[in-house]
Parts: sequence; C-alpha cells; structure tokens
Amino acid sequence: MIKTEILRLSSDSQDKPLLQRATELIRNGGVIVFPTETVYALGADAMNERAVQRVFHLKKRMFGKPIAIFLPKLQDLKRFVKKITPSANKLIKEFWPGPLTLIFKSKSGQMTHLTGKEGKLGVRFSSSKFVQSLLIETKTPLTATSANLSGKPEPVSAEQVLSYFDWKIDLIIDGGHSSNATSSSVVDVSEEMPILLREGRITYQEFKKVVPELERKQK
Repeated sequence: MIKTEILRLSSDSQDKPLLQRATELIRNGGVIVFPTETVYALGADAMNERAVQRVFHLKKRMFGKPIAIFLPKLQDLKRFVKKITPSANKLIKEFWPGPLTLIFKSKSGQMTHLTGKEGKLGVRFSSSKFVQSLLIETKTPLTATSANLSGKPEPVSAEQVLSYFDWKIDLIIDGGHSSNATSSSVVDVSEEMPILLREGRITYQEFKKVVPELERKQK
C-alpha cells in the first residue's frame, strides 16, 4: 500500500514545487492524478511500459484496451502516428488544444502497451494550462485516461478520486471541483472517413461544420 500524497493546486499553473514533485514521481514510474479541462486524469509516463501496466491494474481495465496519451507538443504527433489525414488536420486546426481525443493508427512497434490489438493510439492536446505545464516539465507523453475504476463515474473532484484510489496511487493534485464534467469527444481518424466514437464537450453538429464527411459510430 502507498500513502497517497495530496497537493493543492494554486491558481498559478506554474506552481514549480508541485510540478517538480509530480515530475519526480512520474520519472520514477509513479502514477498520479491531476485535473484537466474535462475530468481528472490518471497520469503516468506513457513511454514506461511498467507504469502503464500499473494504470491498467489500478483502473481494473482489461489489458489490450487502448489508453490515450497527452502530448507535450503538437510536433510530437508525427513521432507516434502513421498518417494524419486531411480530416484529421481540419479537426486539429479547429479543436486543438481542447477536449478532443483523436484516434490514429500507431507507427508500427511503437507504444504497443497502449494501443491495444487494433494498433490505434488515442491522442489529446490539452487546453489546460496546468496540463501543458506538467507535460513541459516531465518532457514525456502522459497517459490521458480518466481517474476512475472501469465502469464507475468519471471523477470531478479530488475527493471522488480518493474514494477510488486512496492508498493505491502516489499523488493527487487537487484542482478543486471540475467546472465541466463532460468527457472529451472522441473521433477515429485512422481512415480517410472520420467516425465520431463518443460525443463529449464538442458536439456532432460542431464537428460537421468542420468535417461534413464525419459519420457516427454504428451502434
């Protein structure tokens, strides 16, 4: 068991002591929870396979199901994905940074511990100033999965996170109650025809204005 540390996030997204503590834990294979522009996220070094396995274990998530990542820089996208389609480019220009997860085909052999059986990688480029600061400090992509047990409500407060993971994770960064509890929207852009997998903060109608060819996932 681990004594879960809780640190309160000040109004300053450049809270250096907090960022340094979070970075220290992540670089040592730790798992932390932090607030985003949507719900709280369970974060680990996405390049550290053992740390990612710990995320799966904590969430009680089935191994083989993909986990998305936060990217530190938009330029990093080409390091990890095979192709950026014209539709993907339009969505990136219009909605990133923001509450949108895009699903790409992963480059062969890269991050297989995150991509699942289909070899697809979910990517977010966050509009949260704190998340951006954390990514800059850690200098690595971080896992971007919600900080809940699989099948349970996604957390909007540090107290809710604690009810799931007390004595199991290294650090909770308390950013207060989330002002918007709606999850990110998810669009699969792995093929030429984009498919809306989950409607979240960004609606189907908003997407259609940018990519009229967008289709909804068939139920």
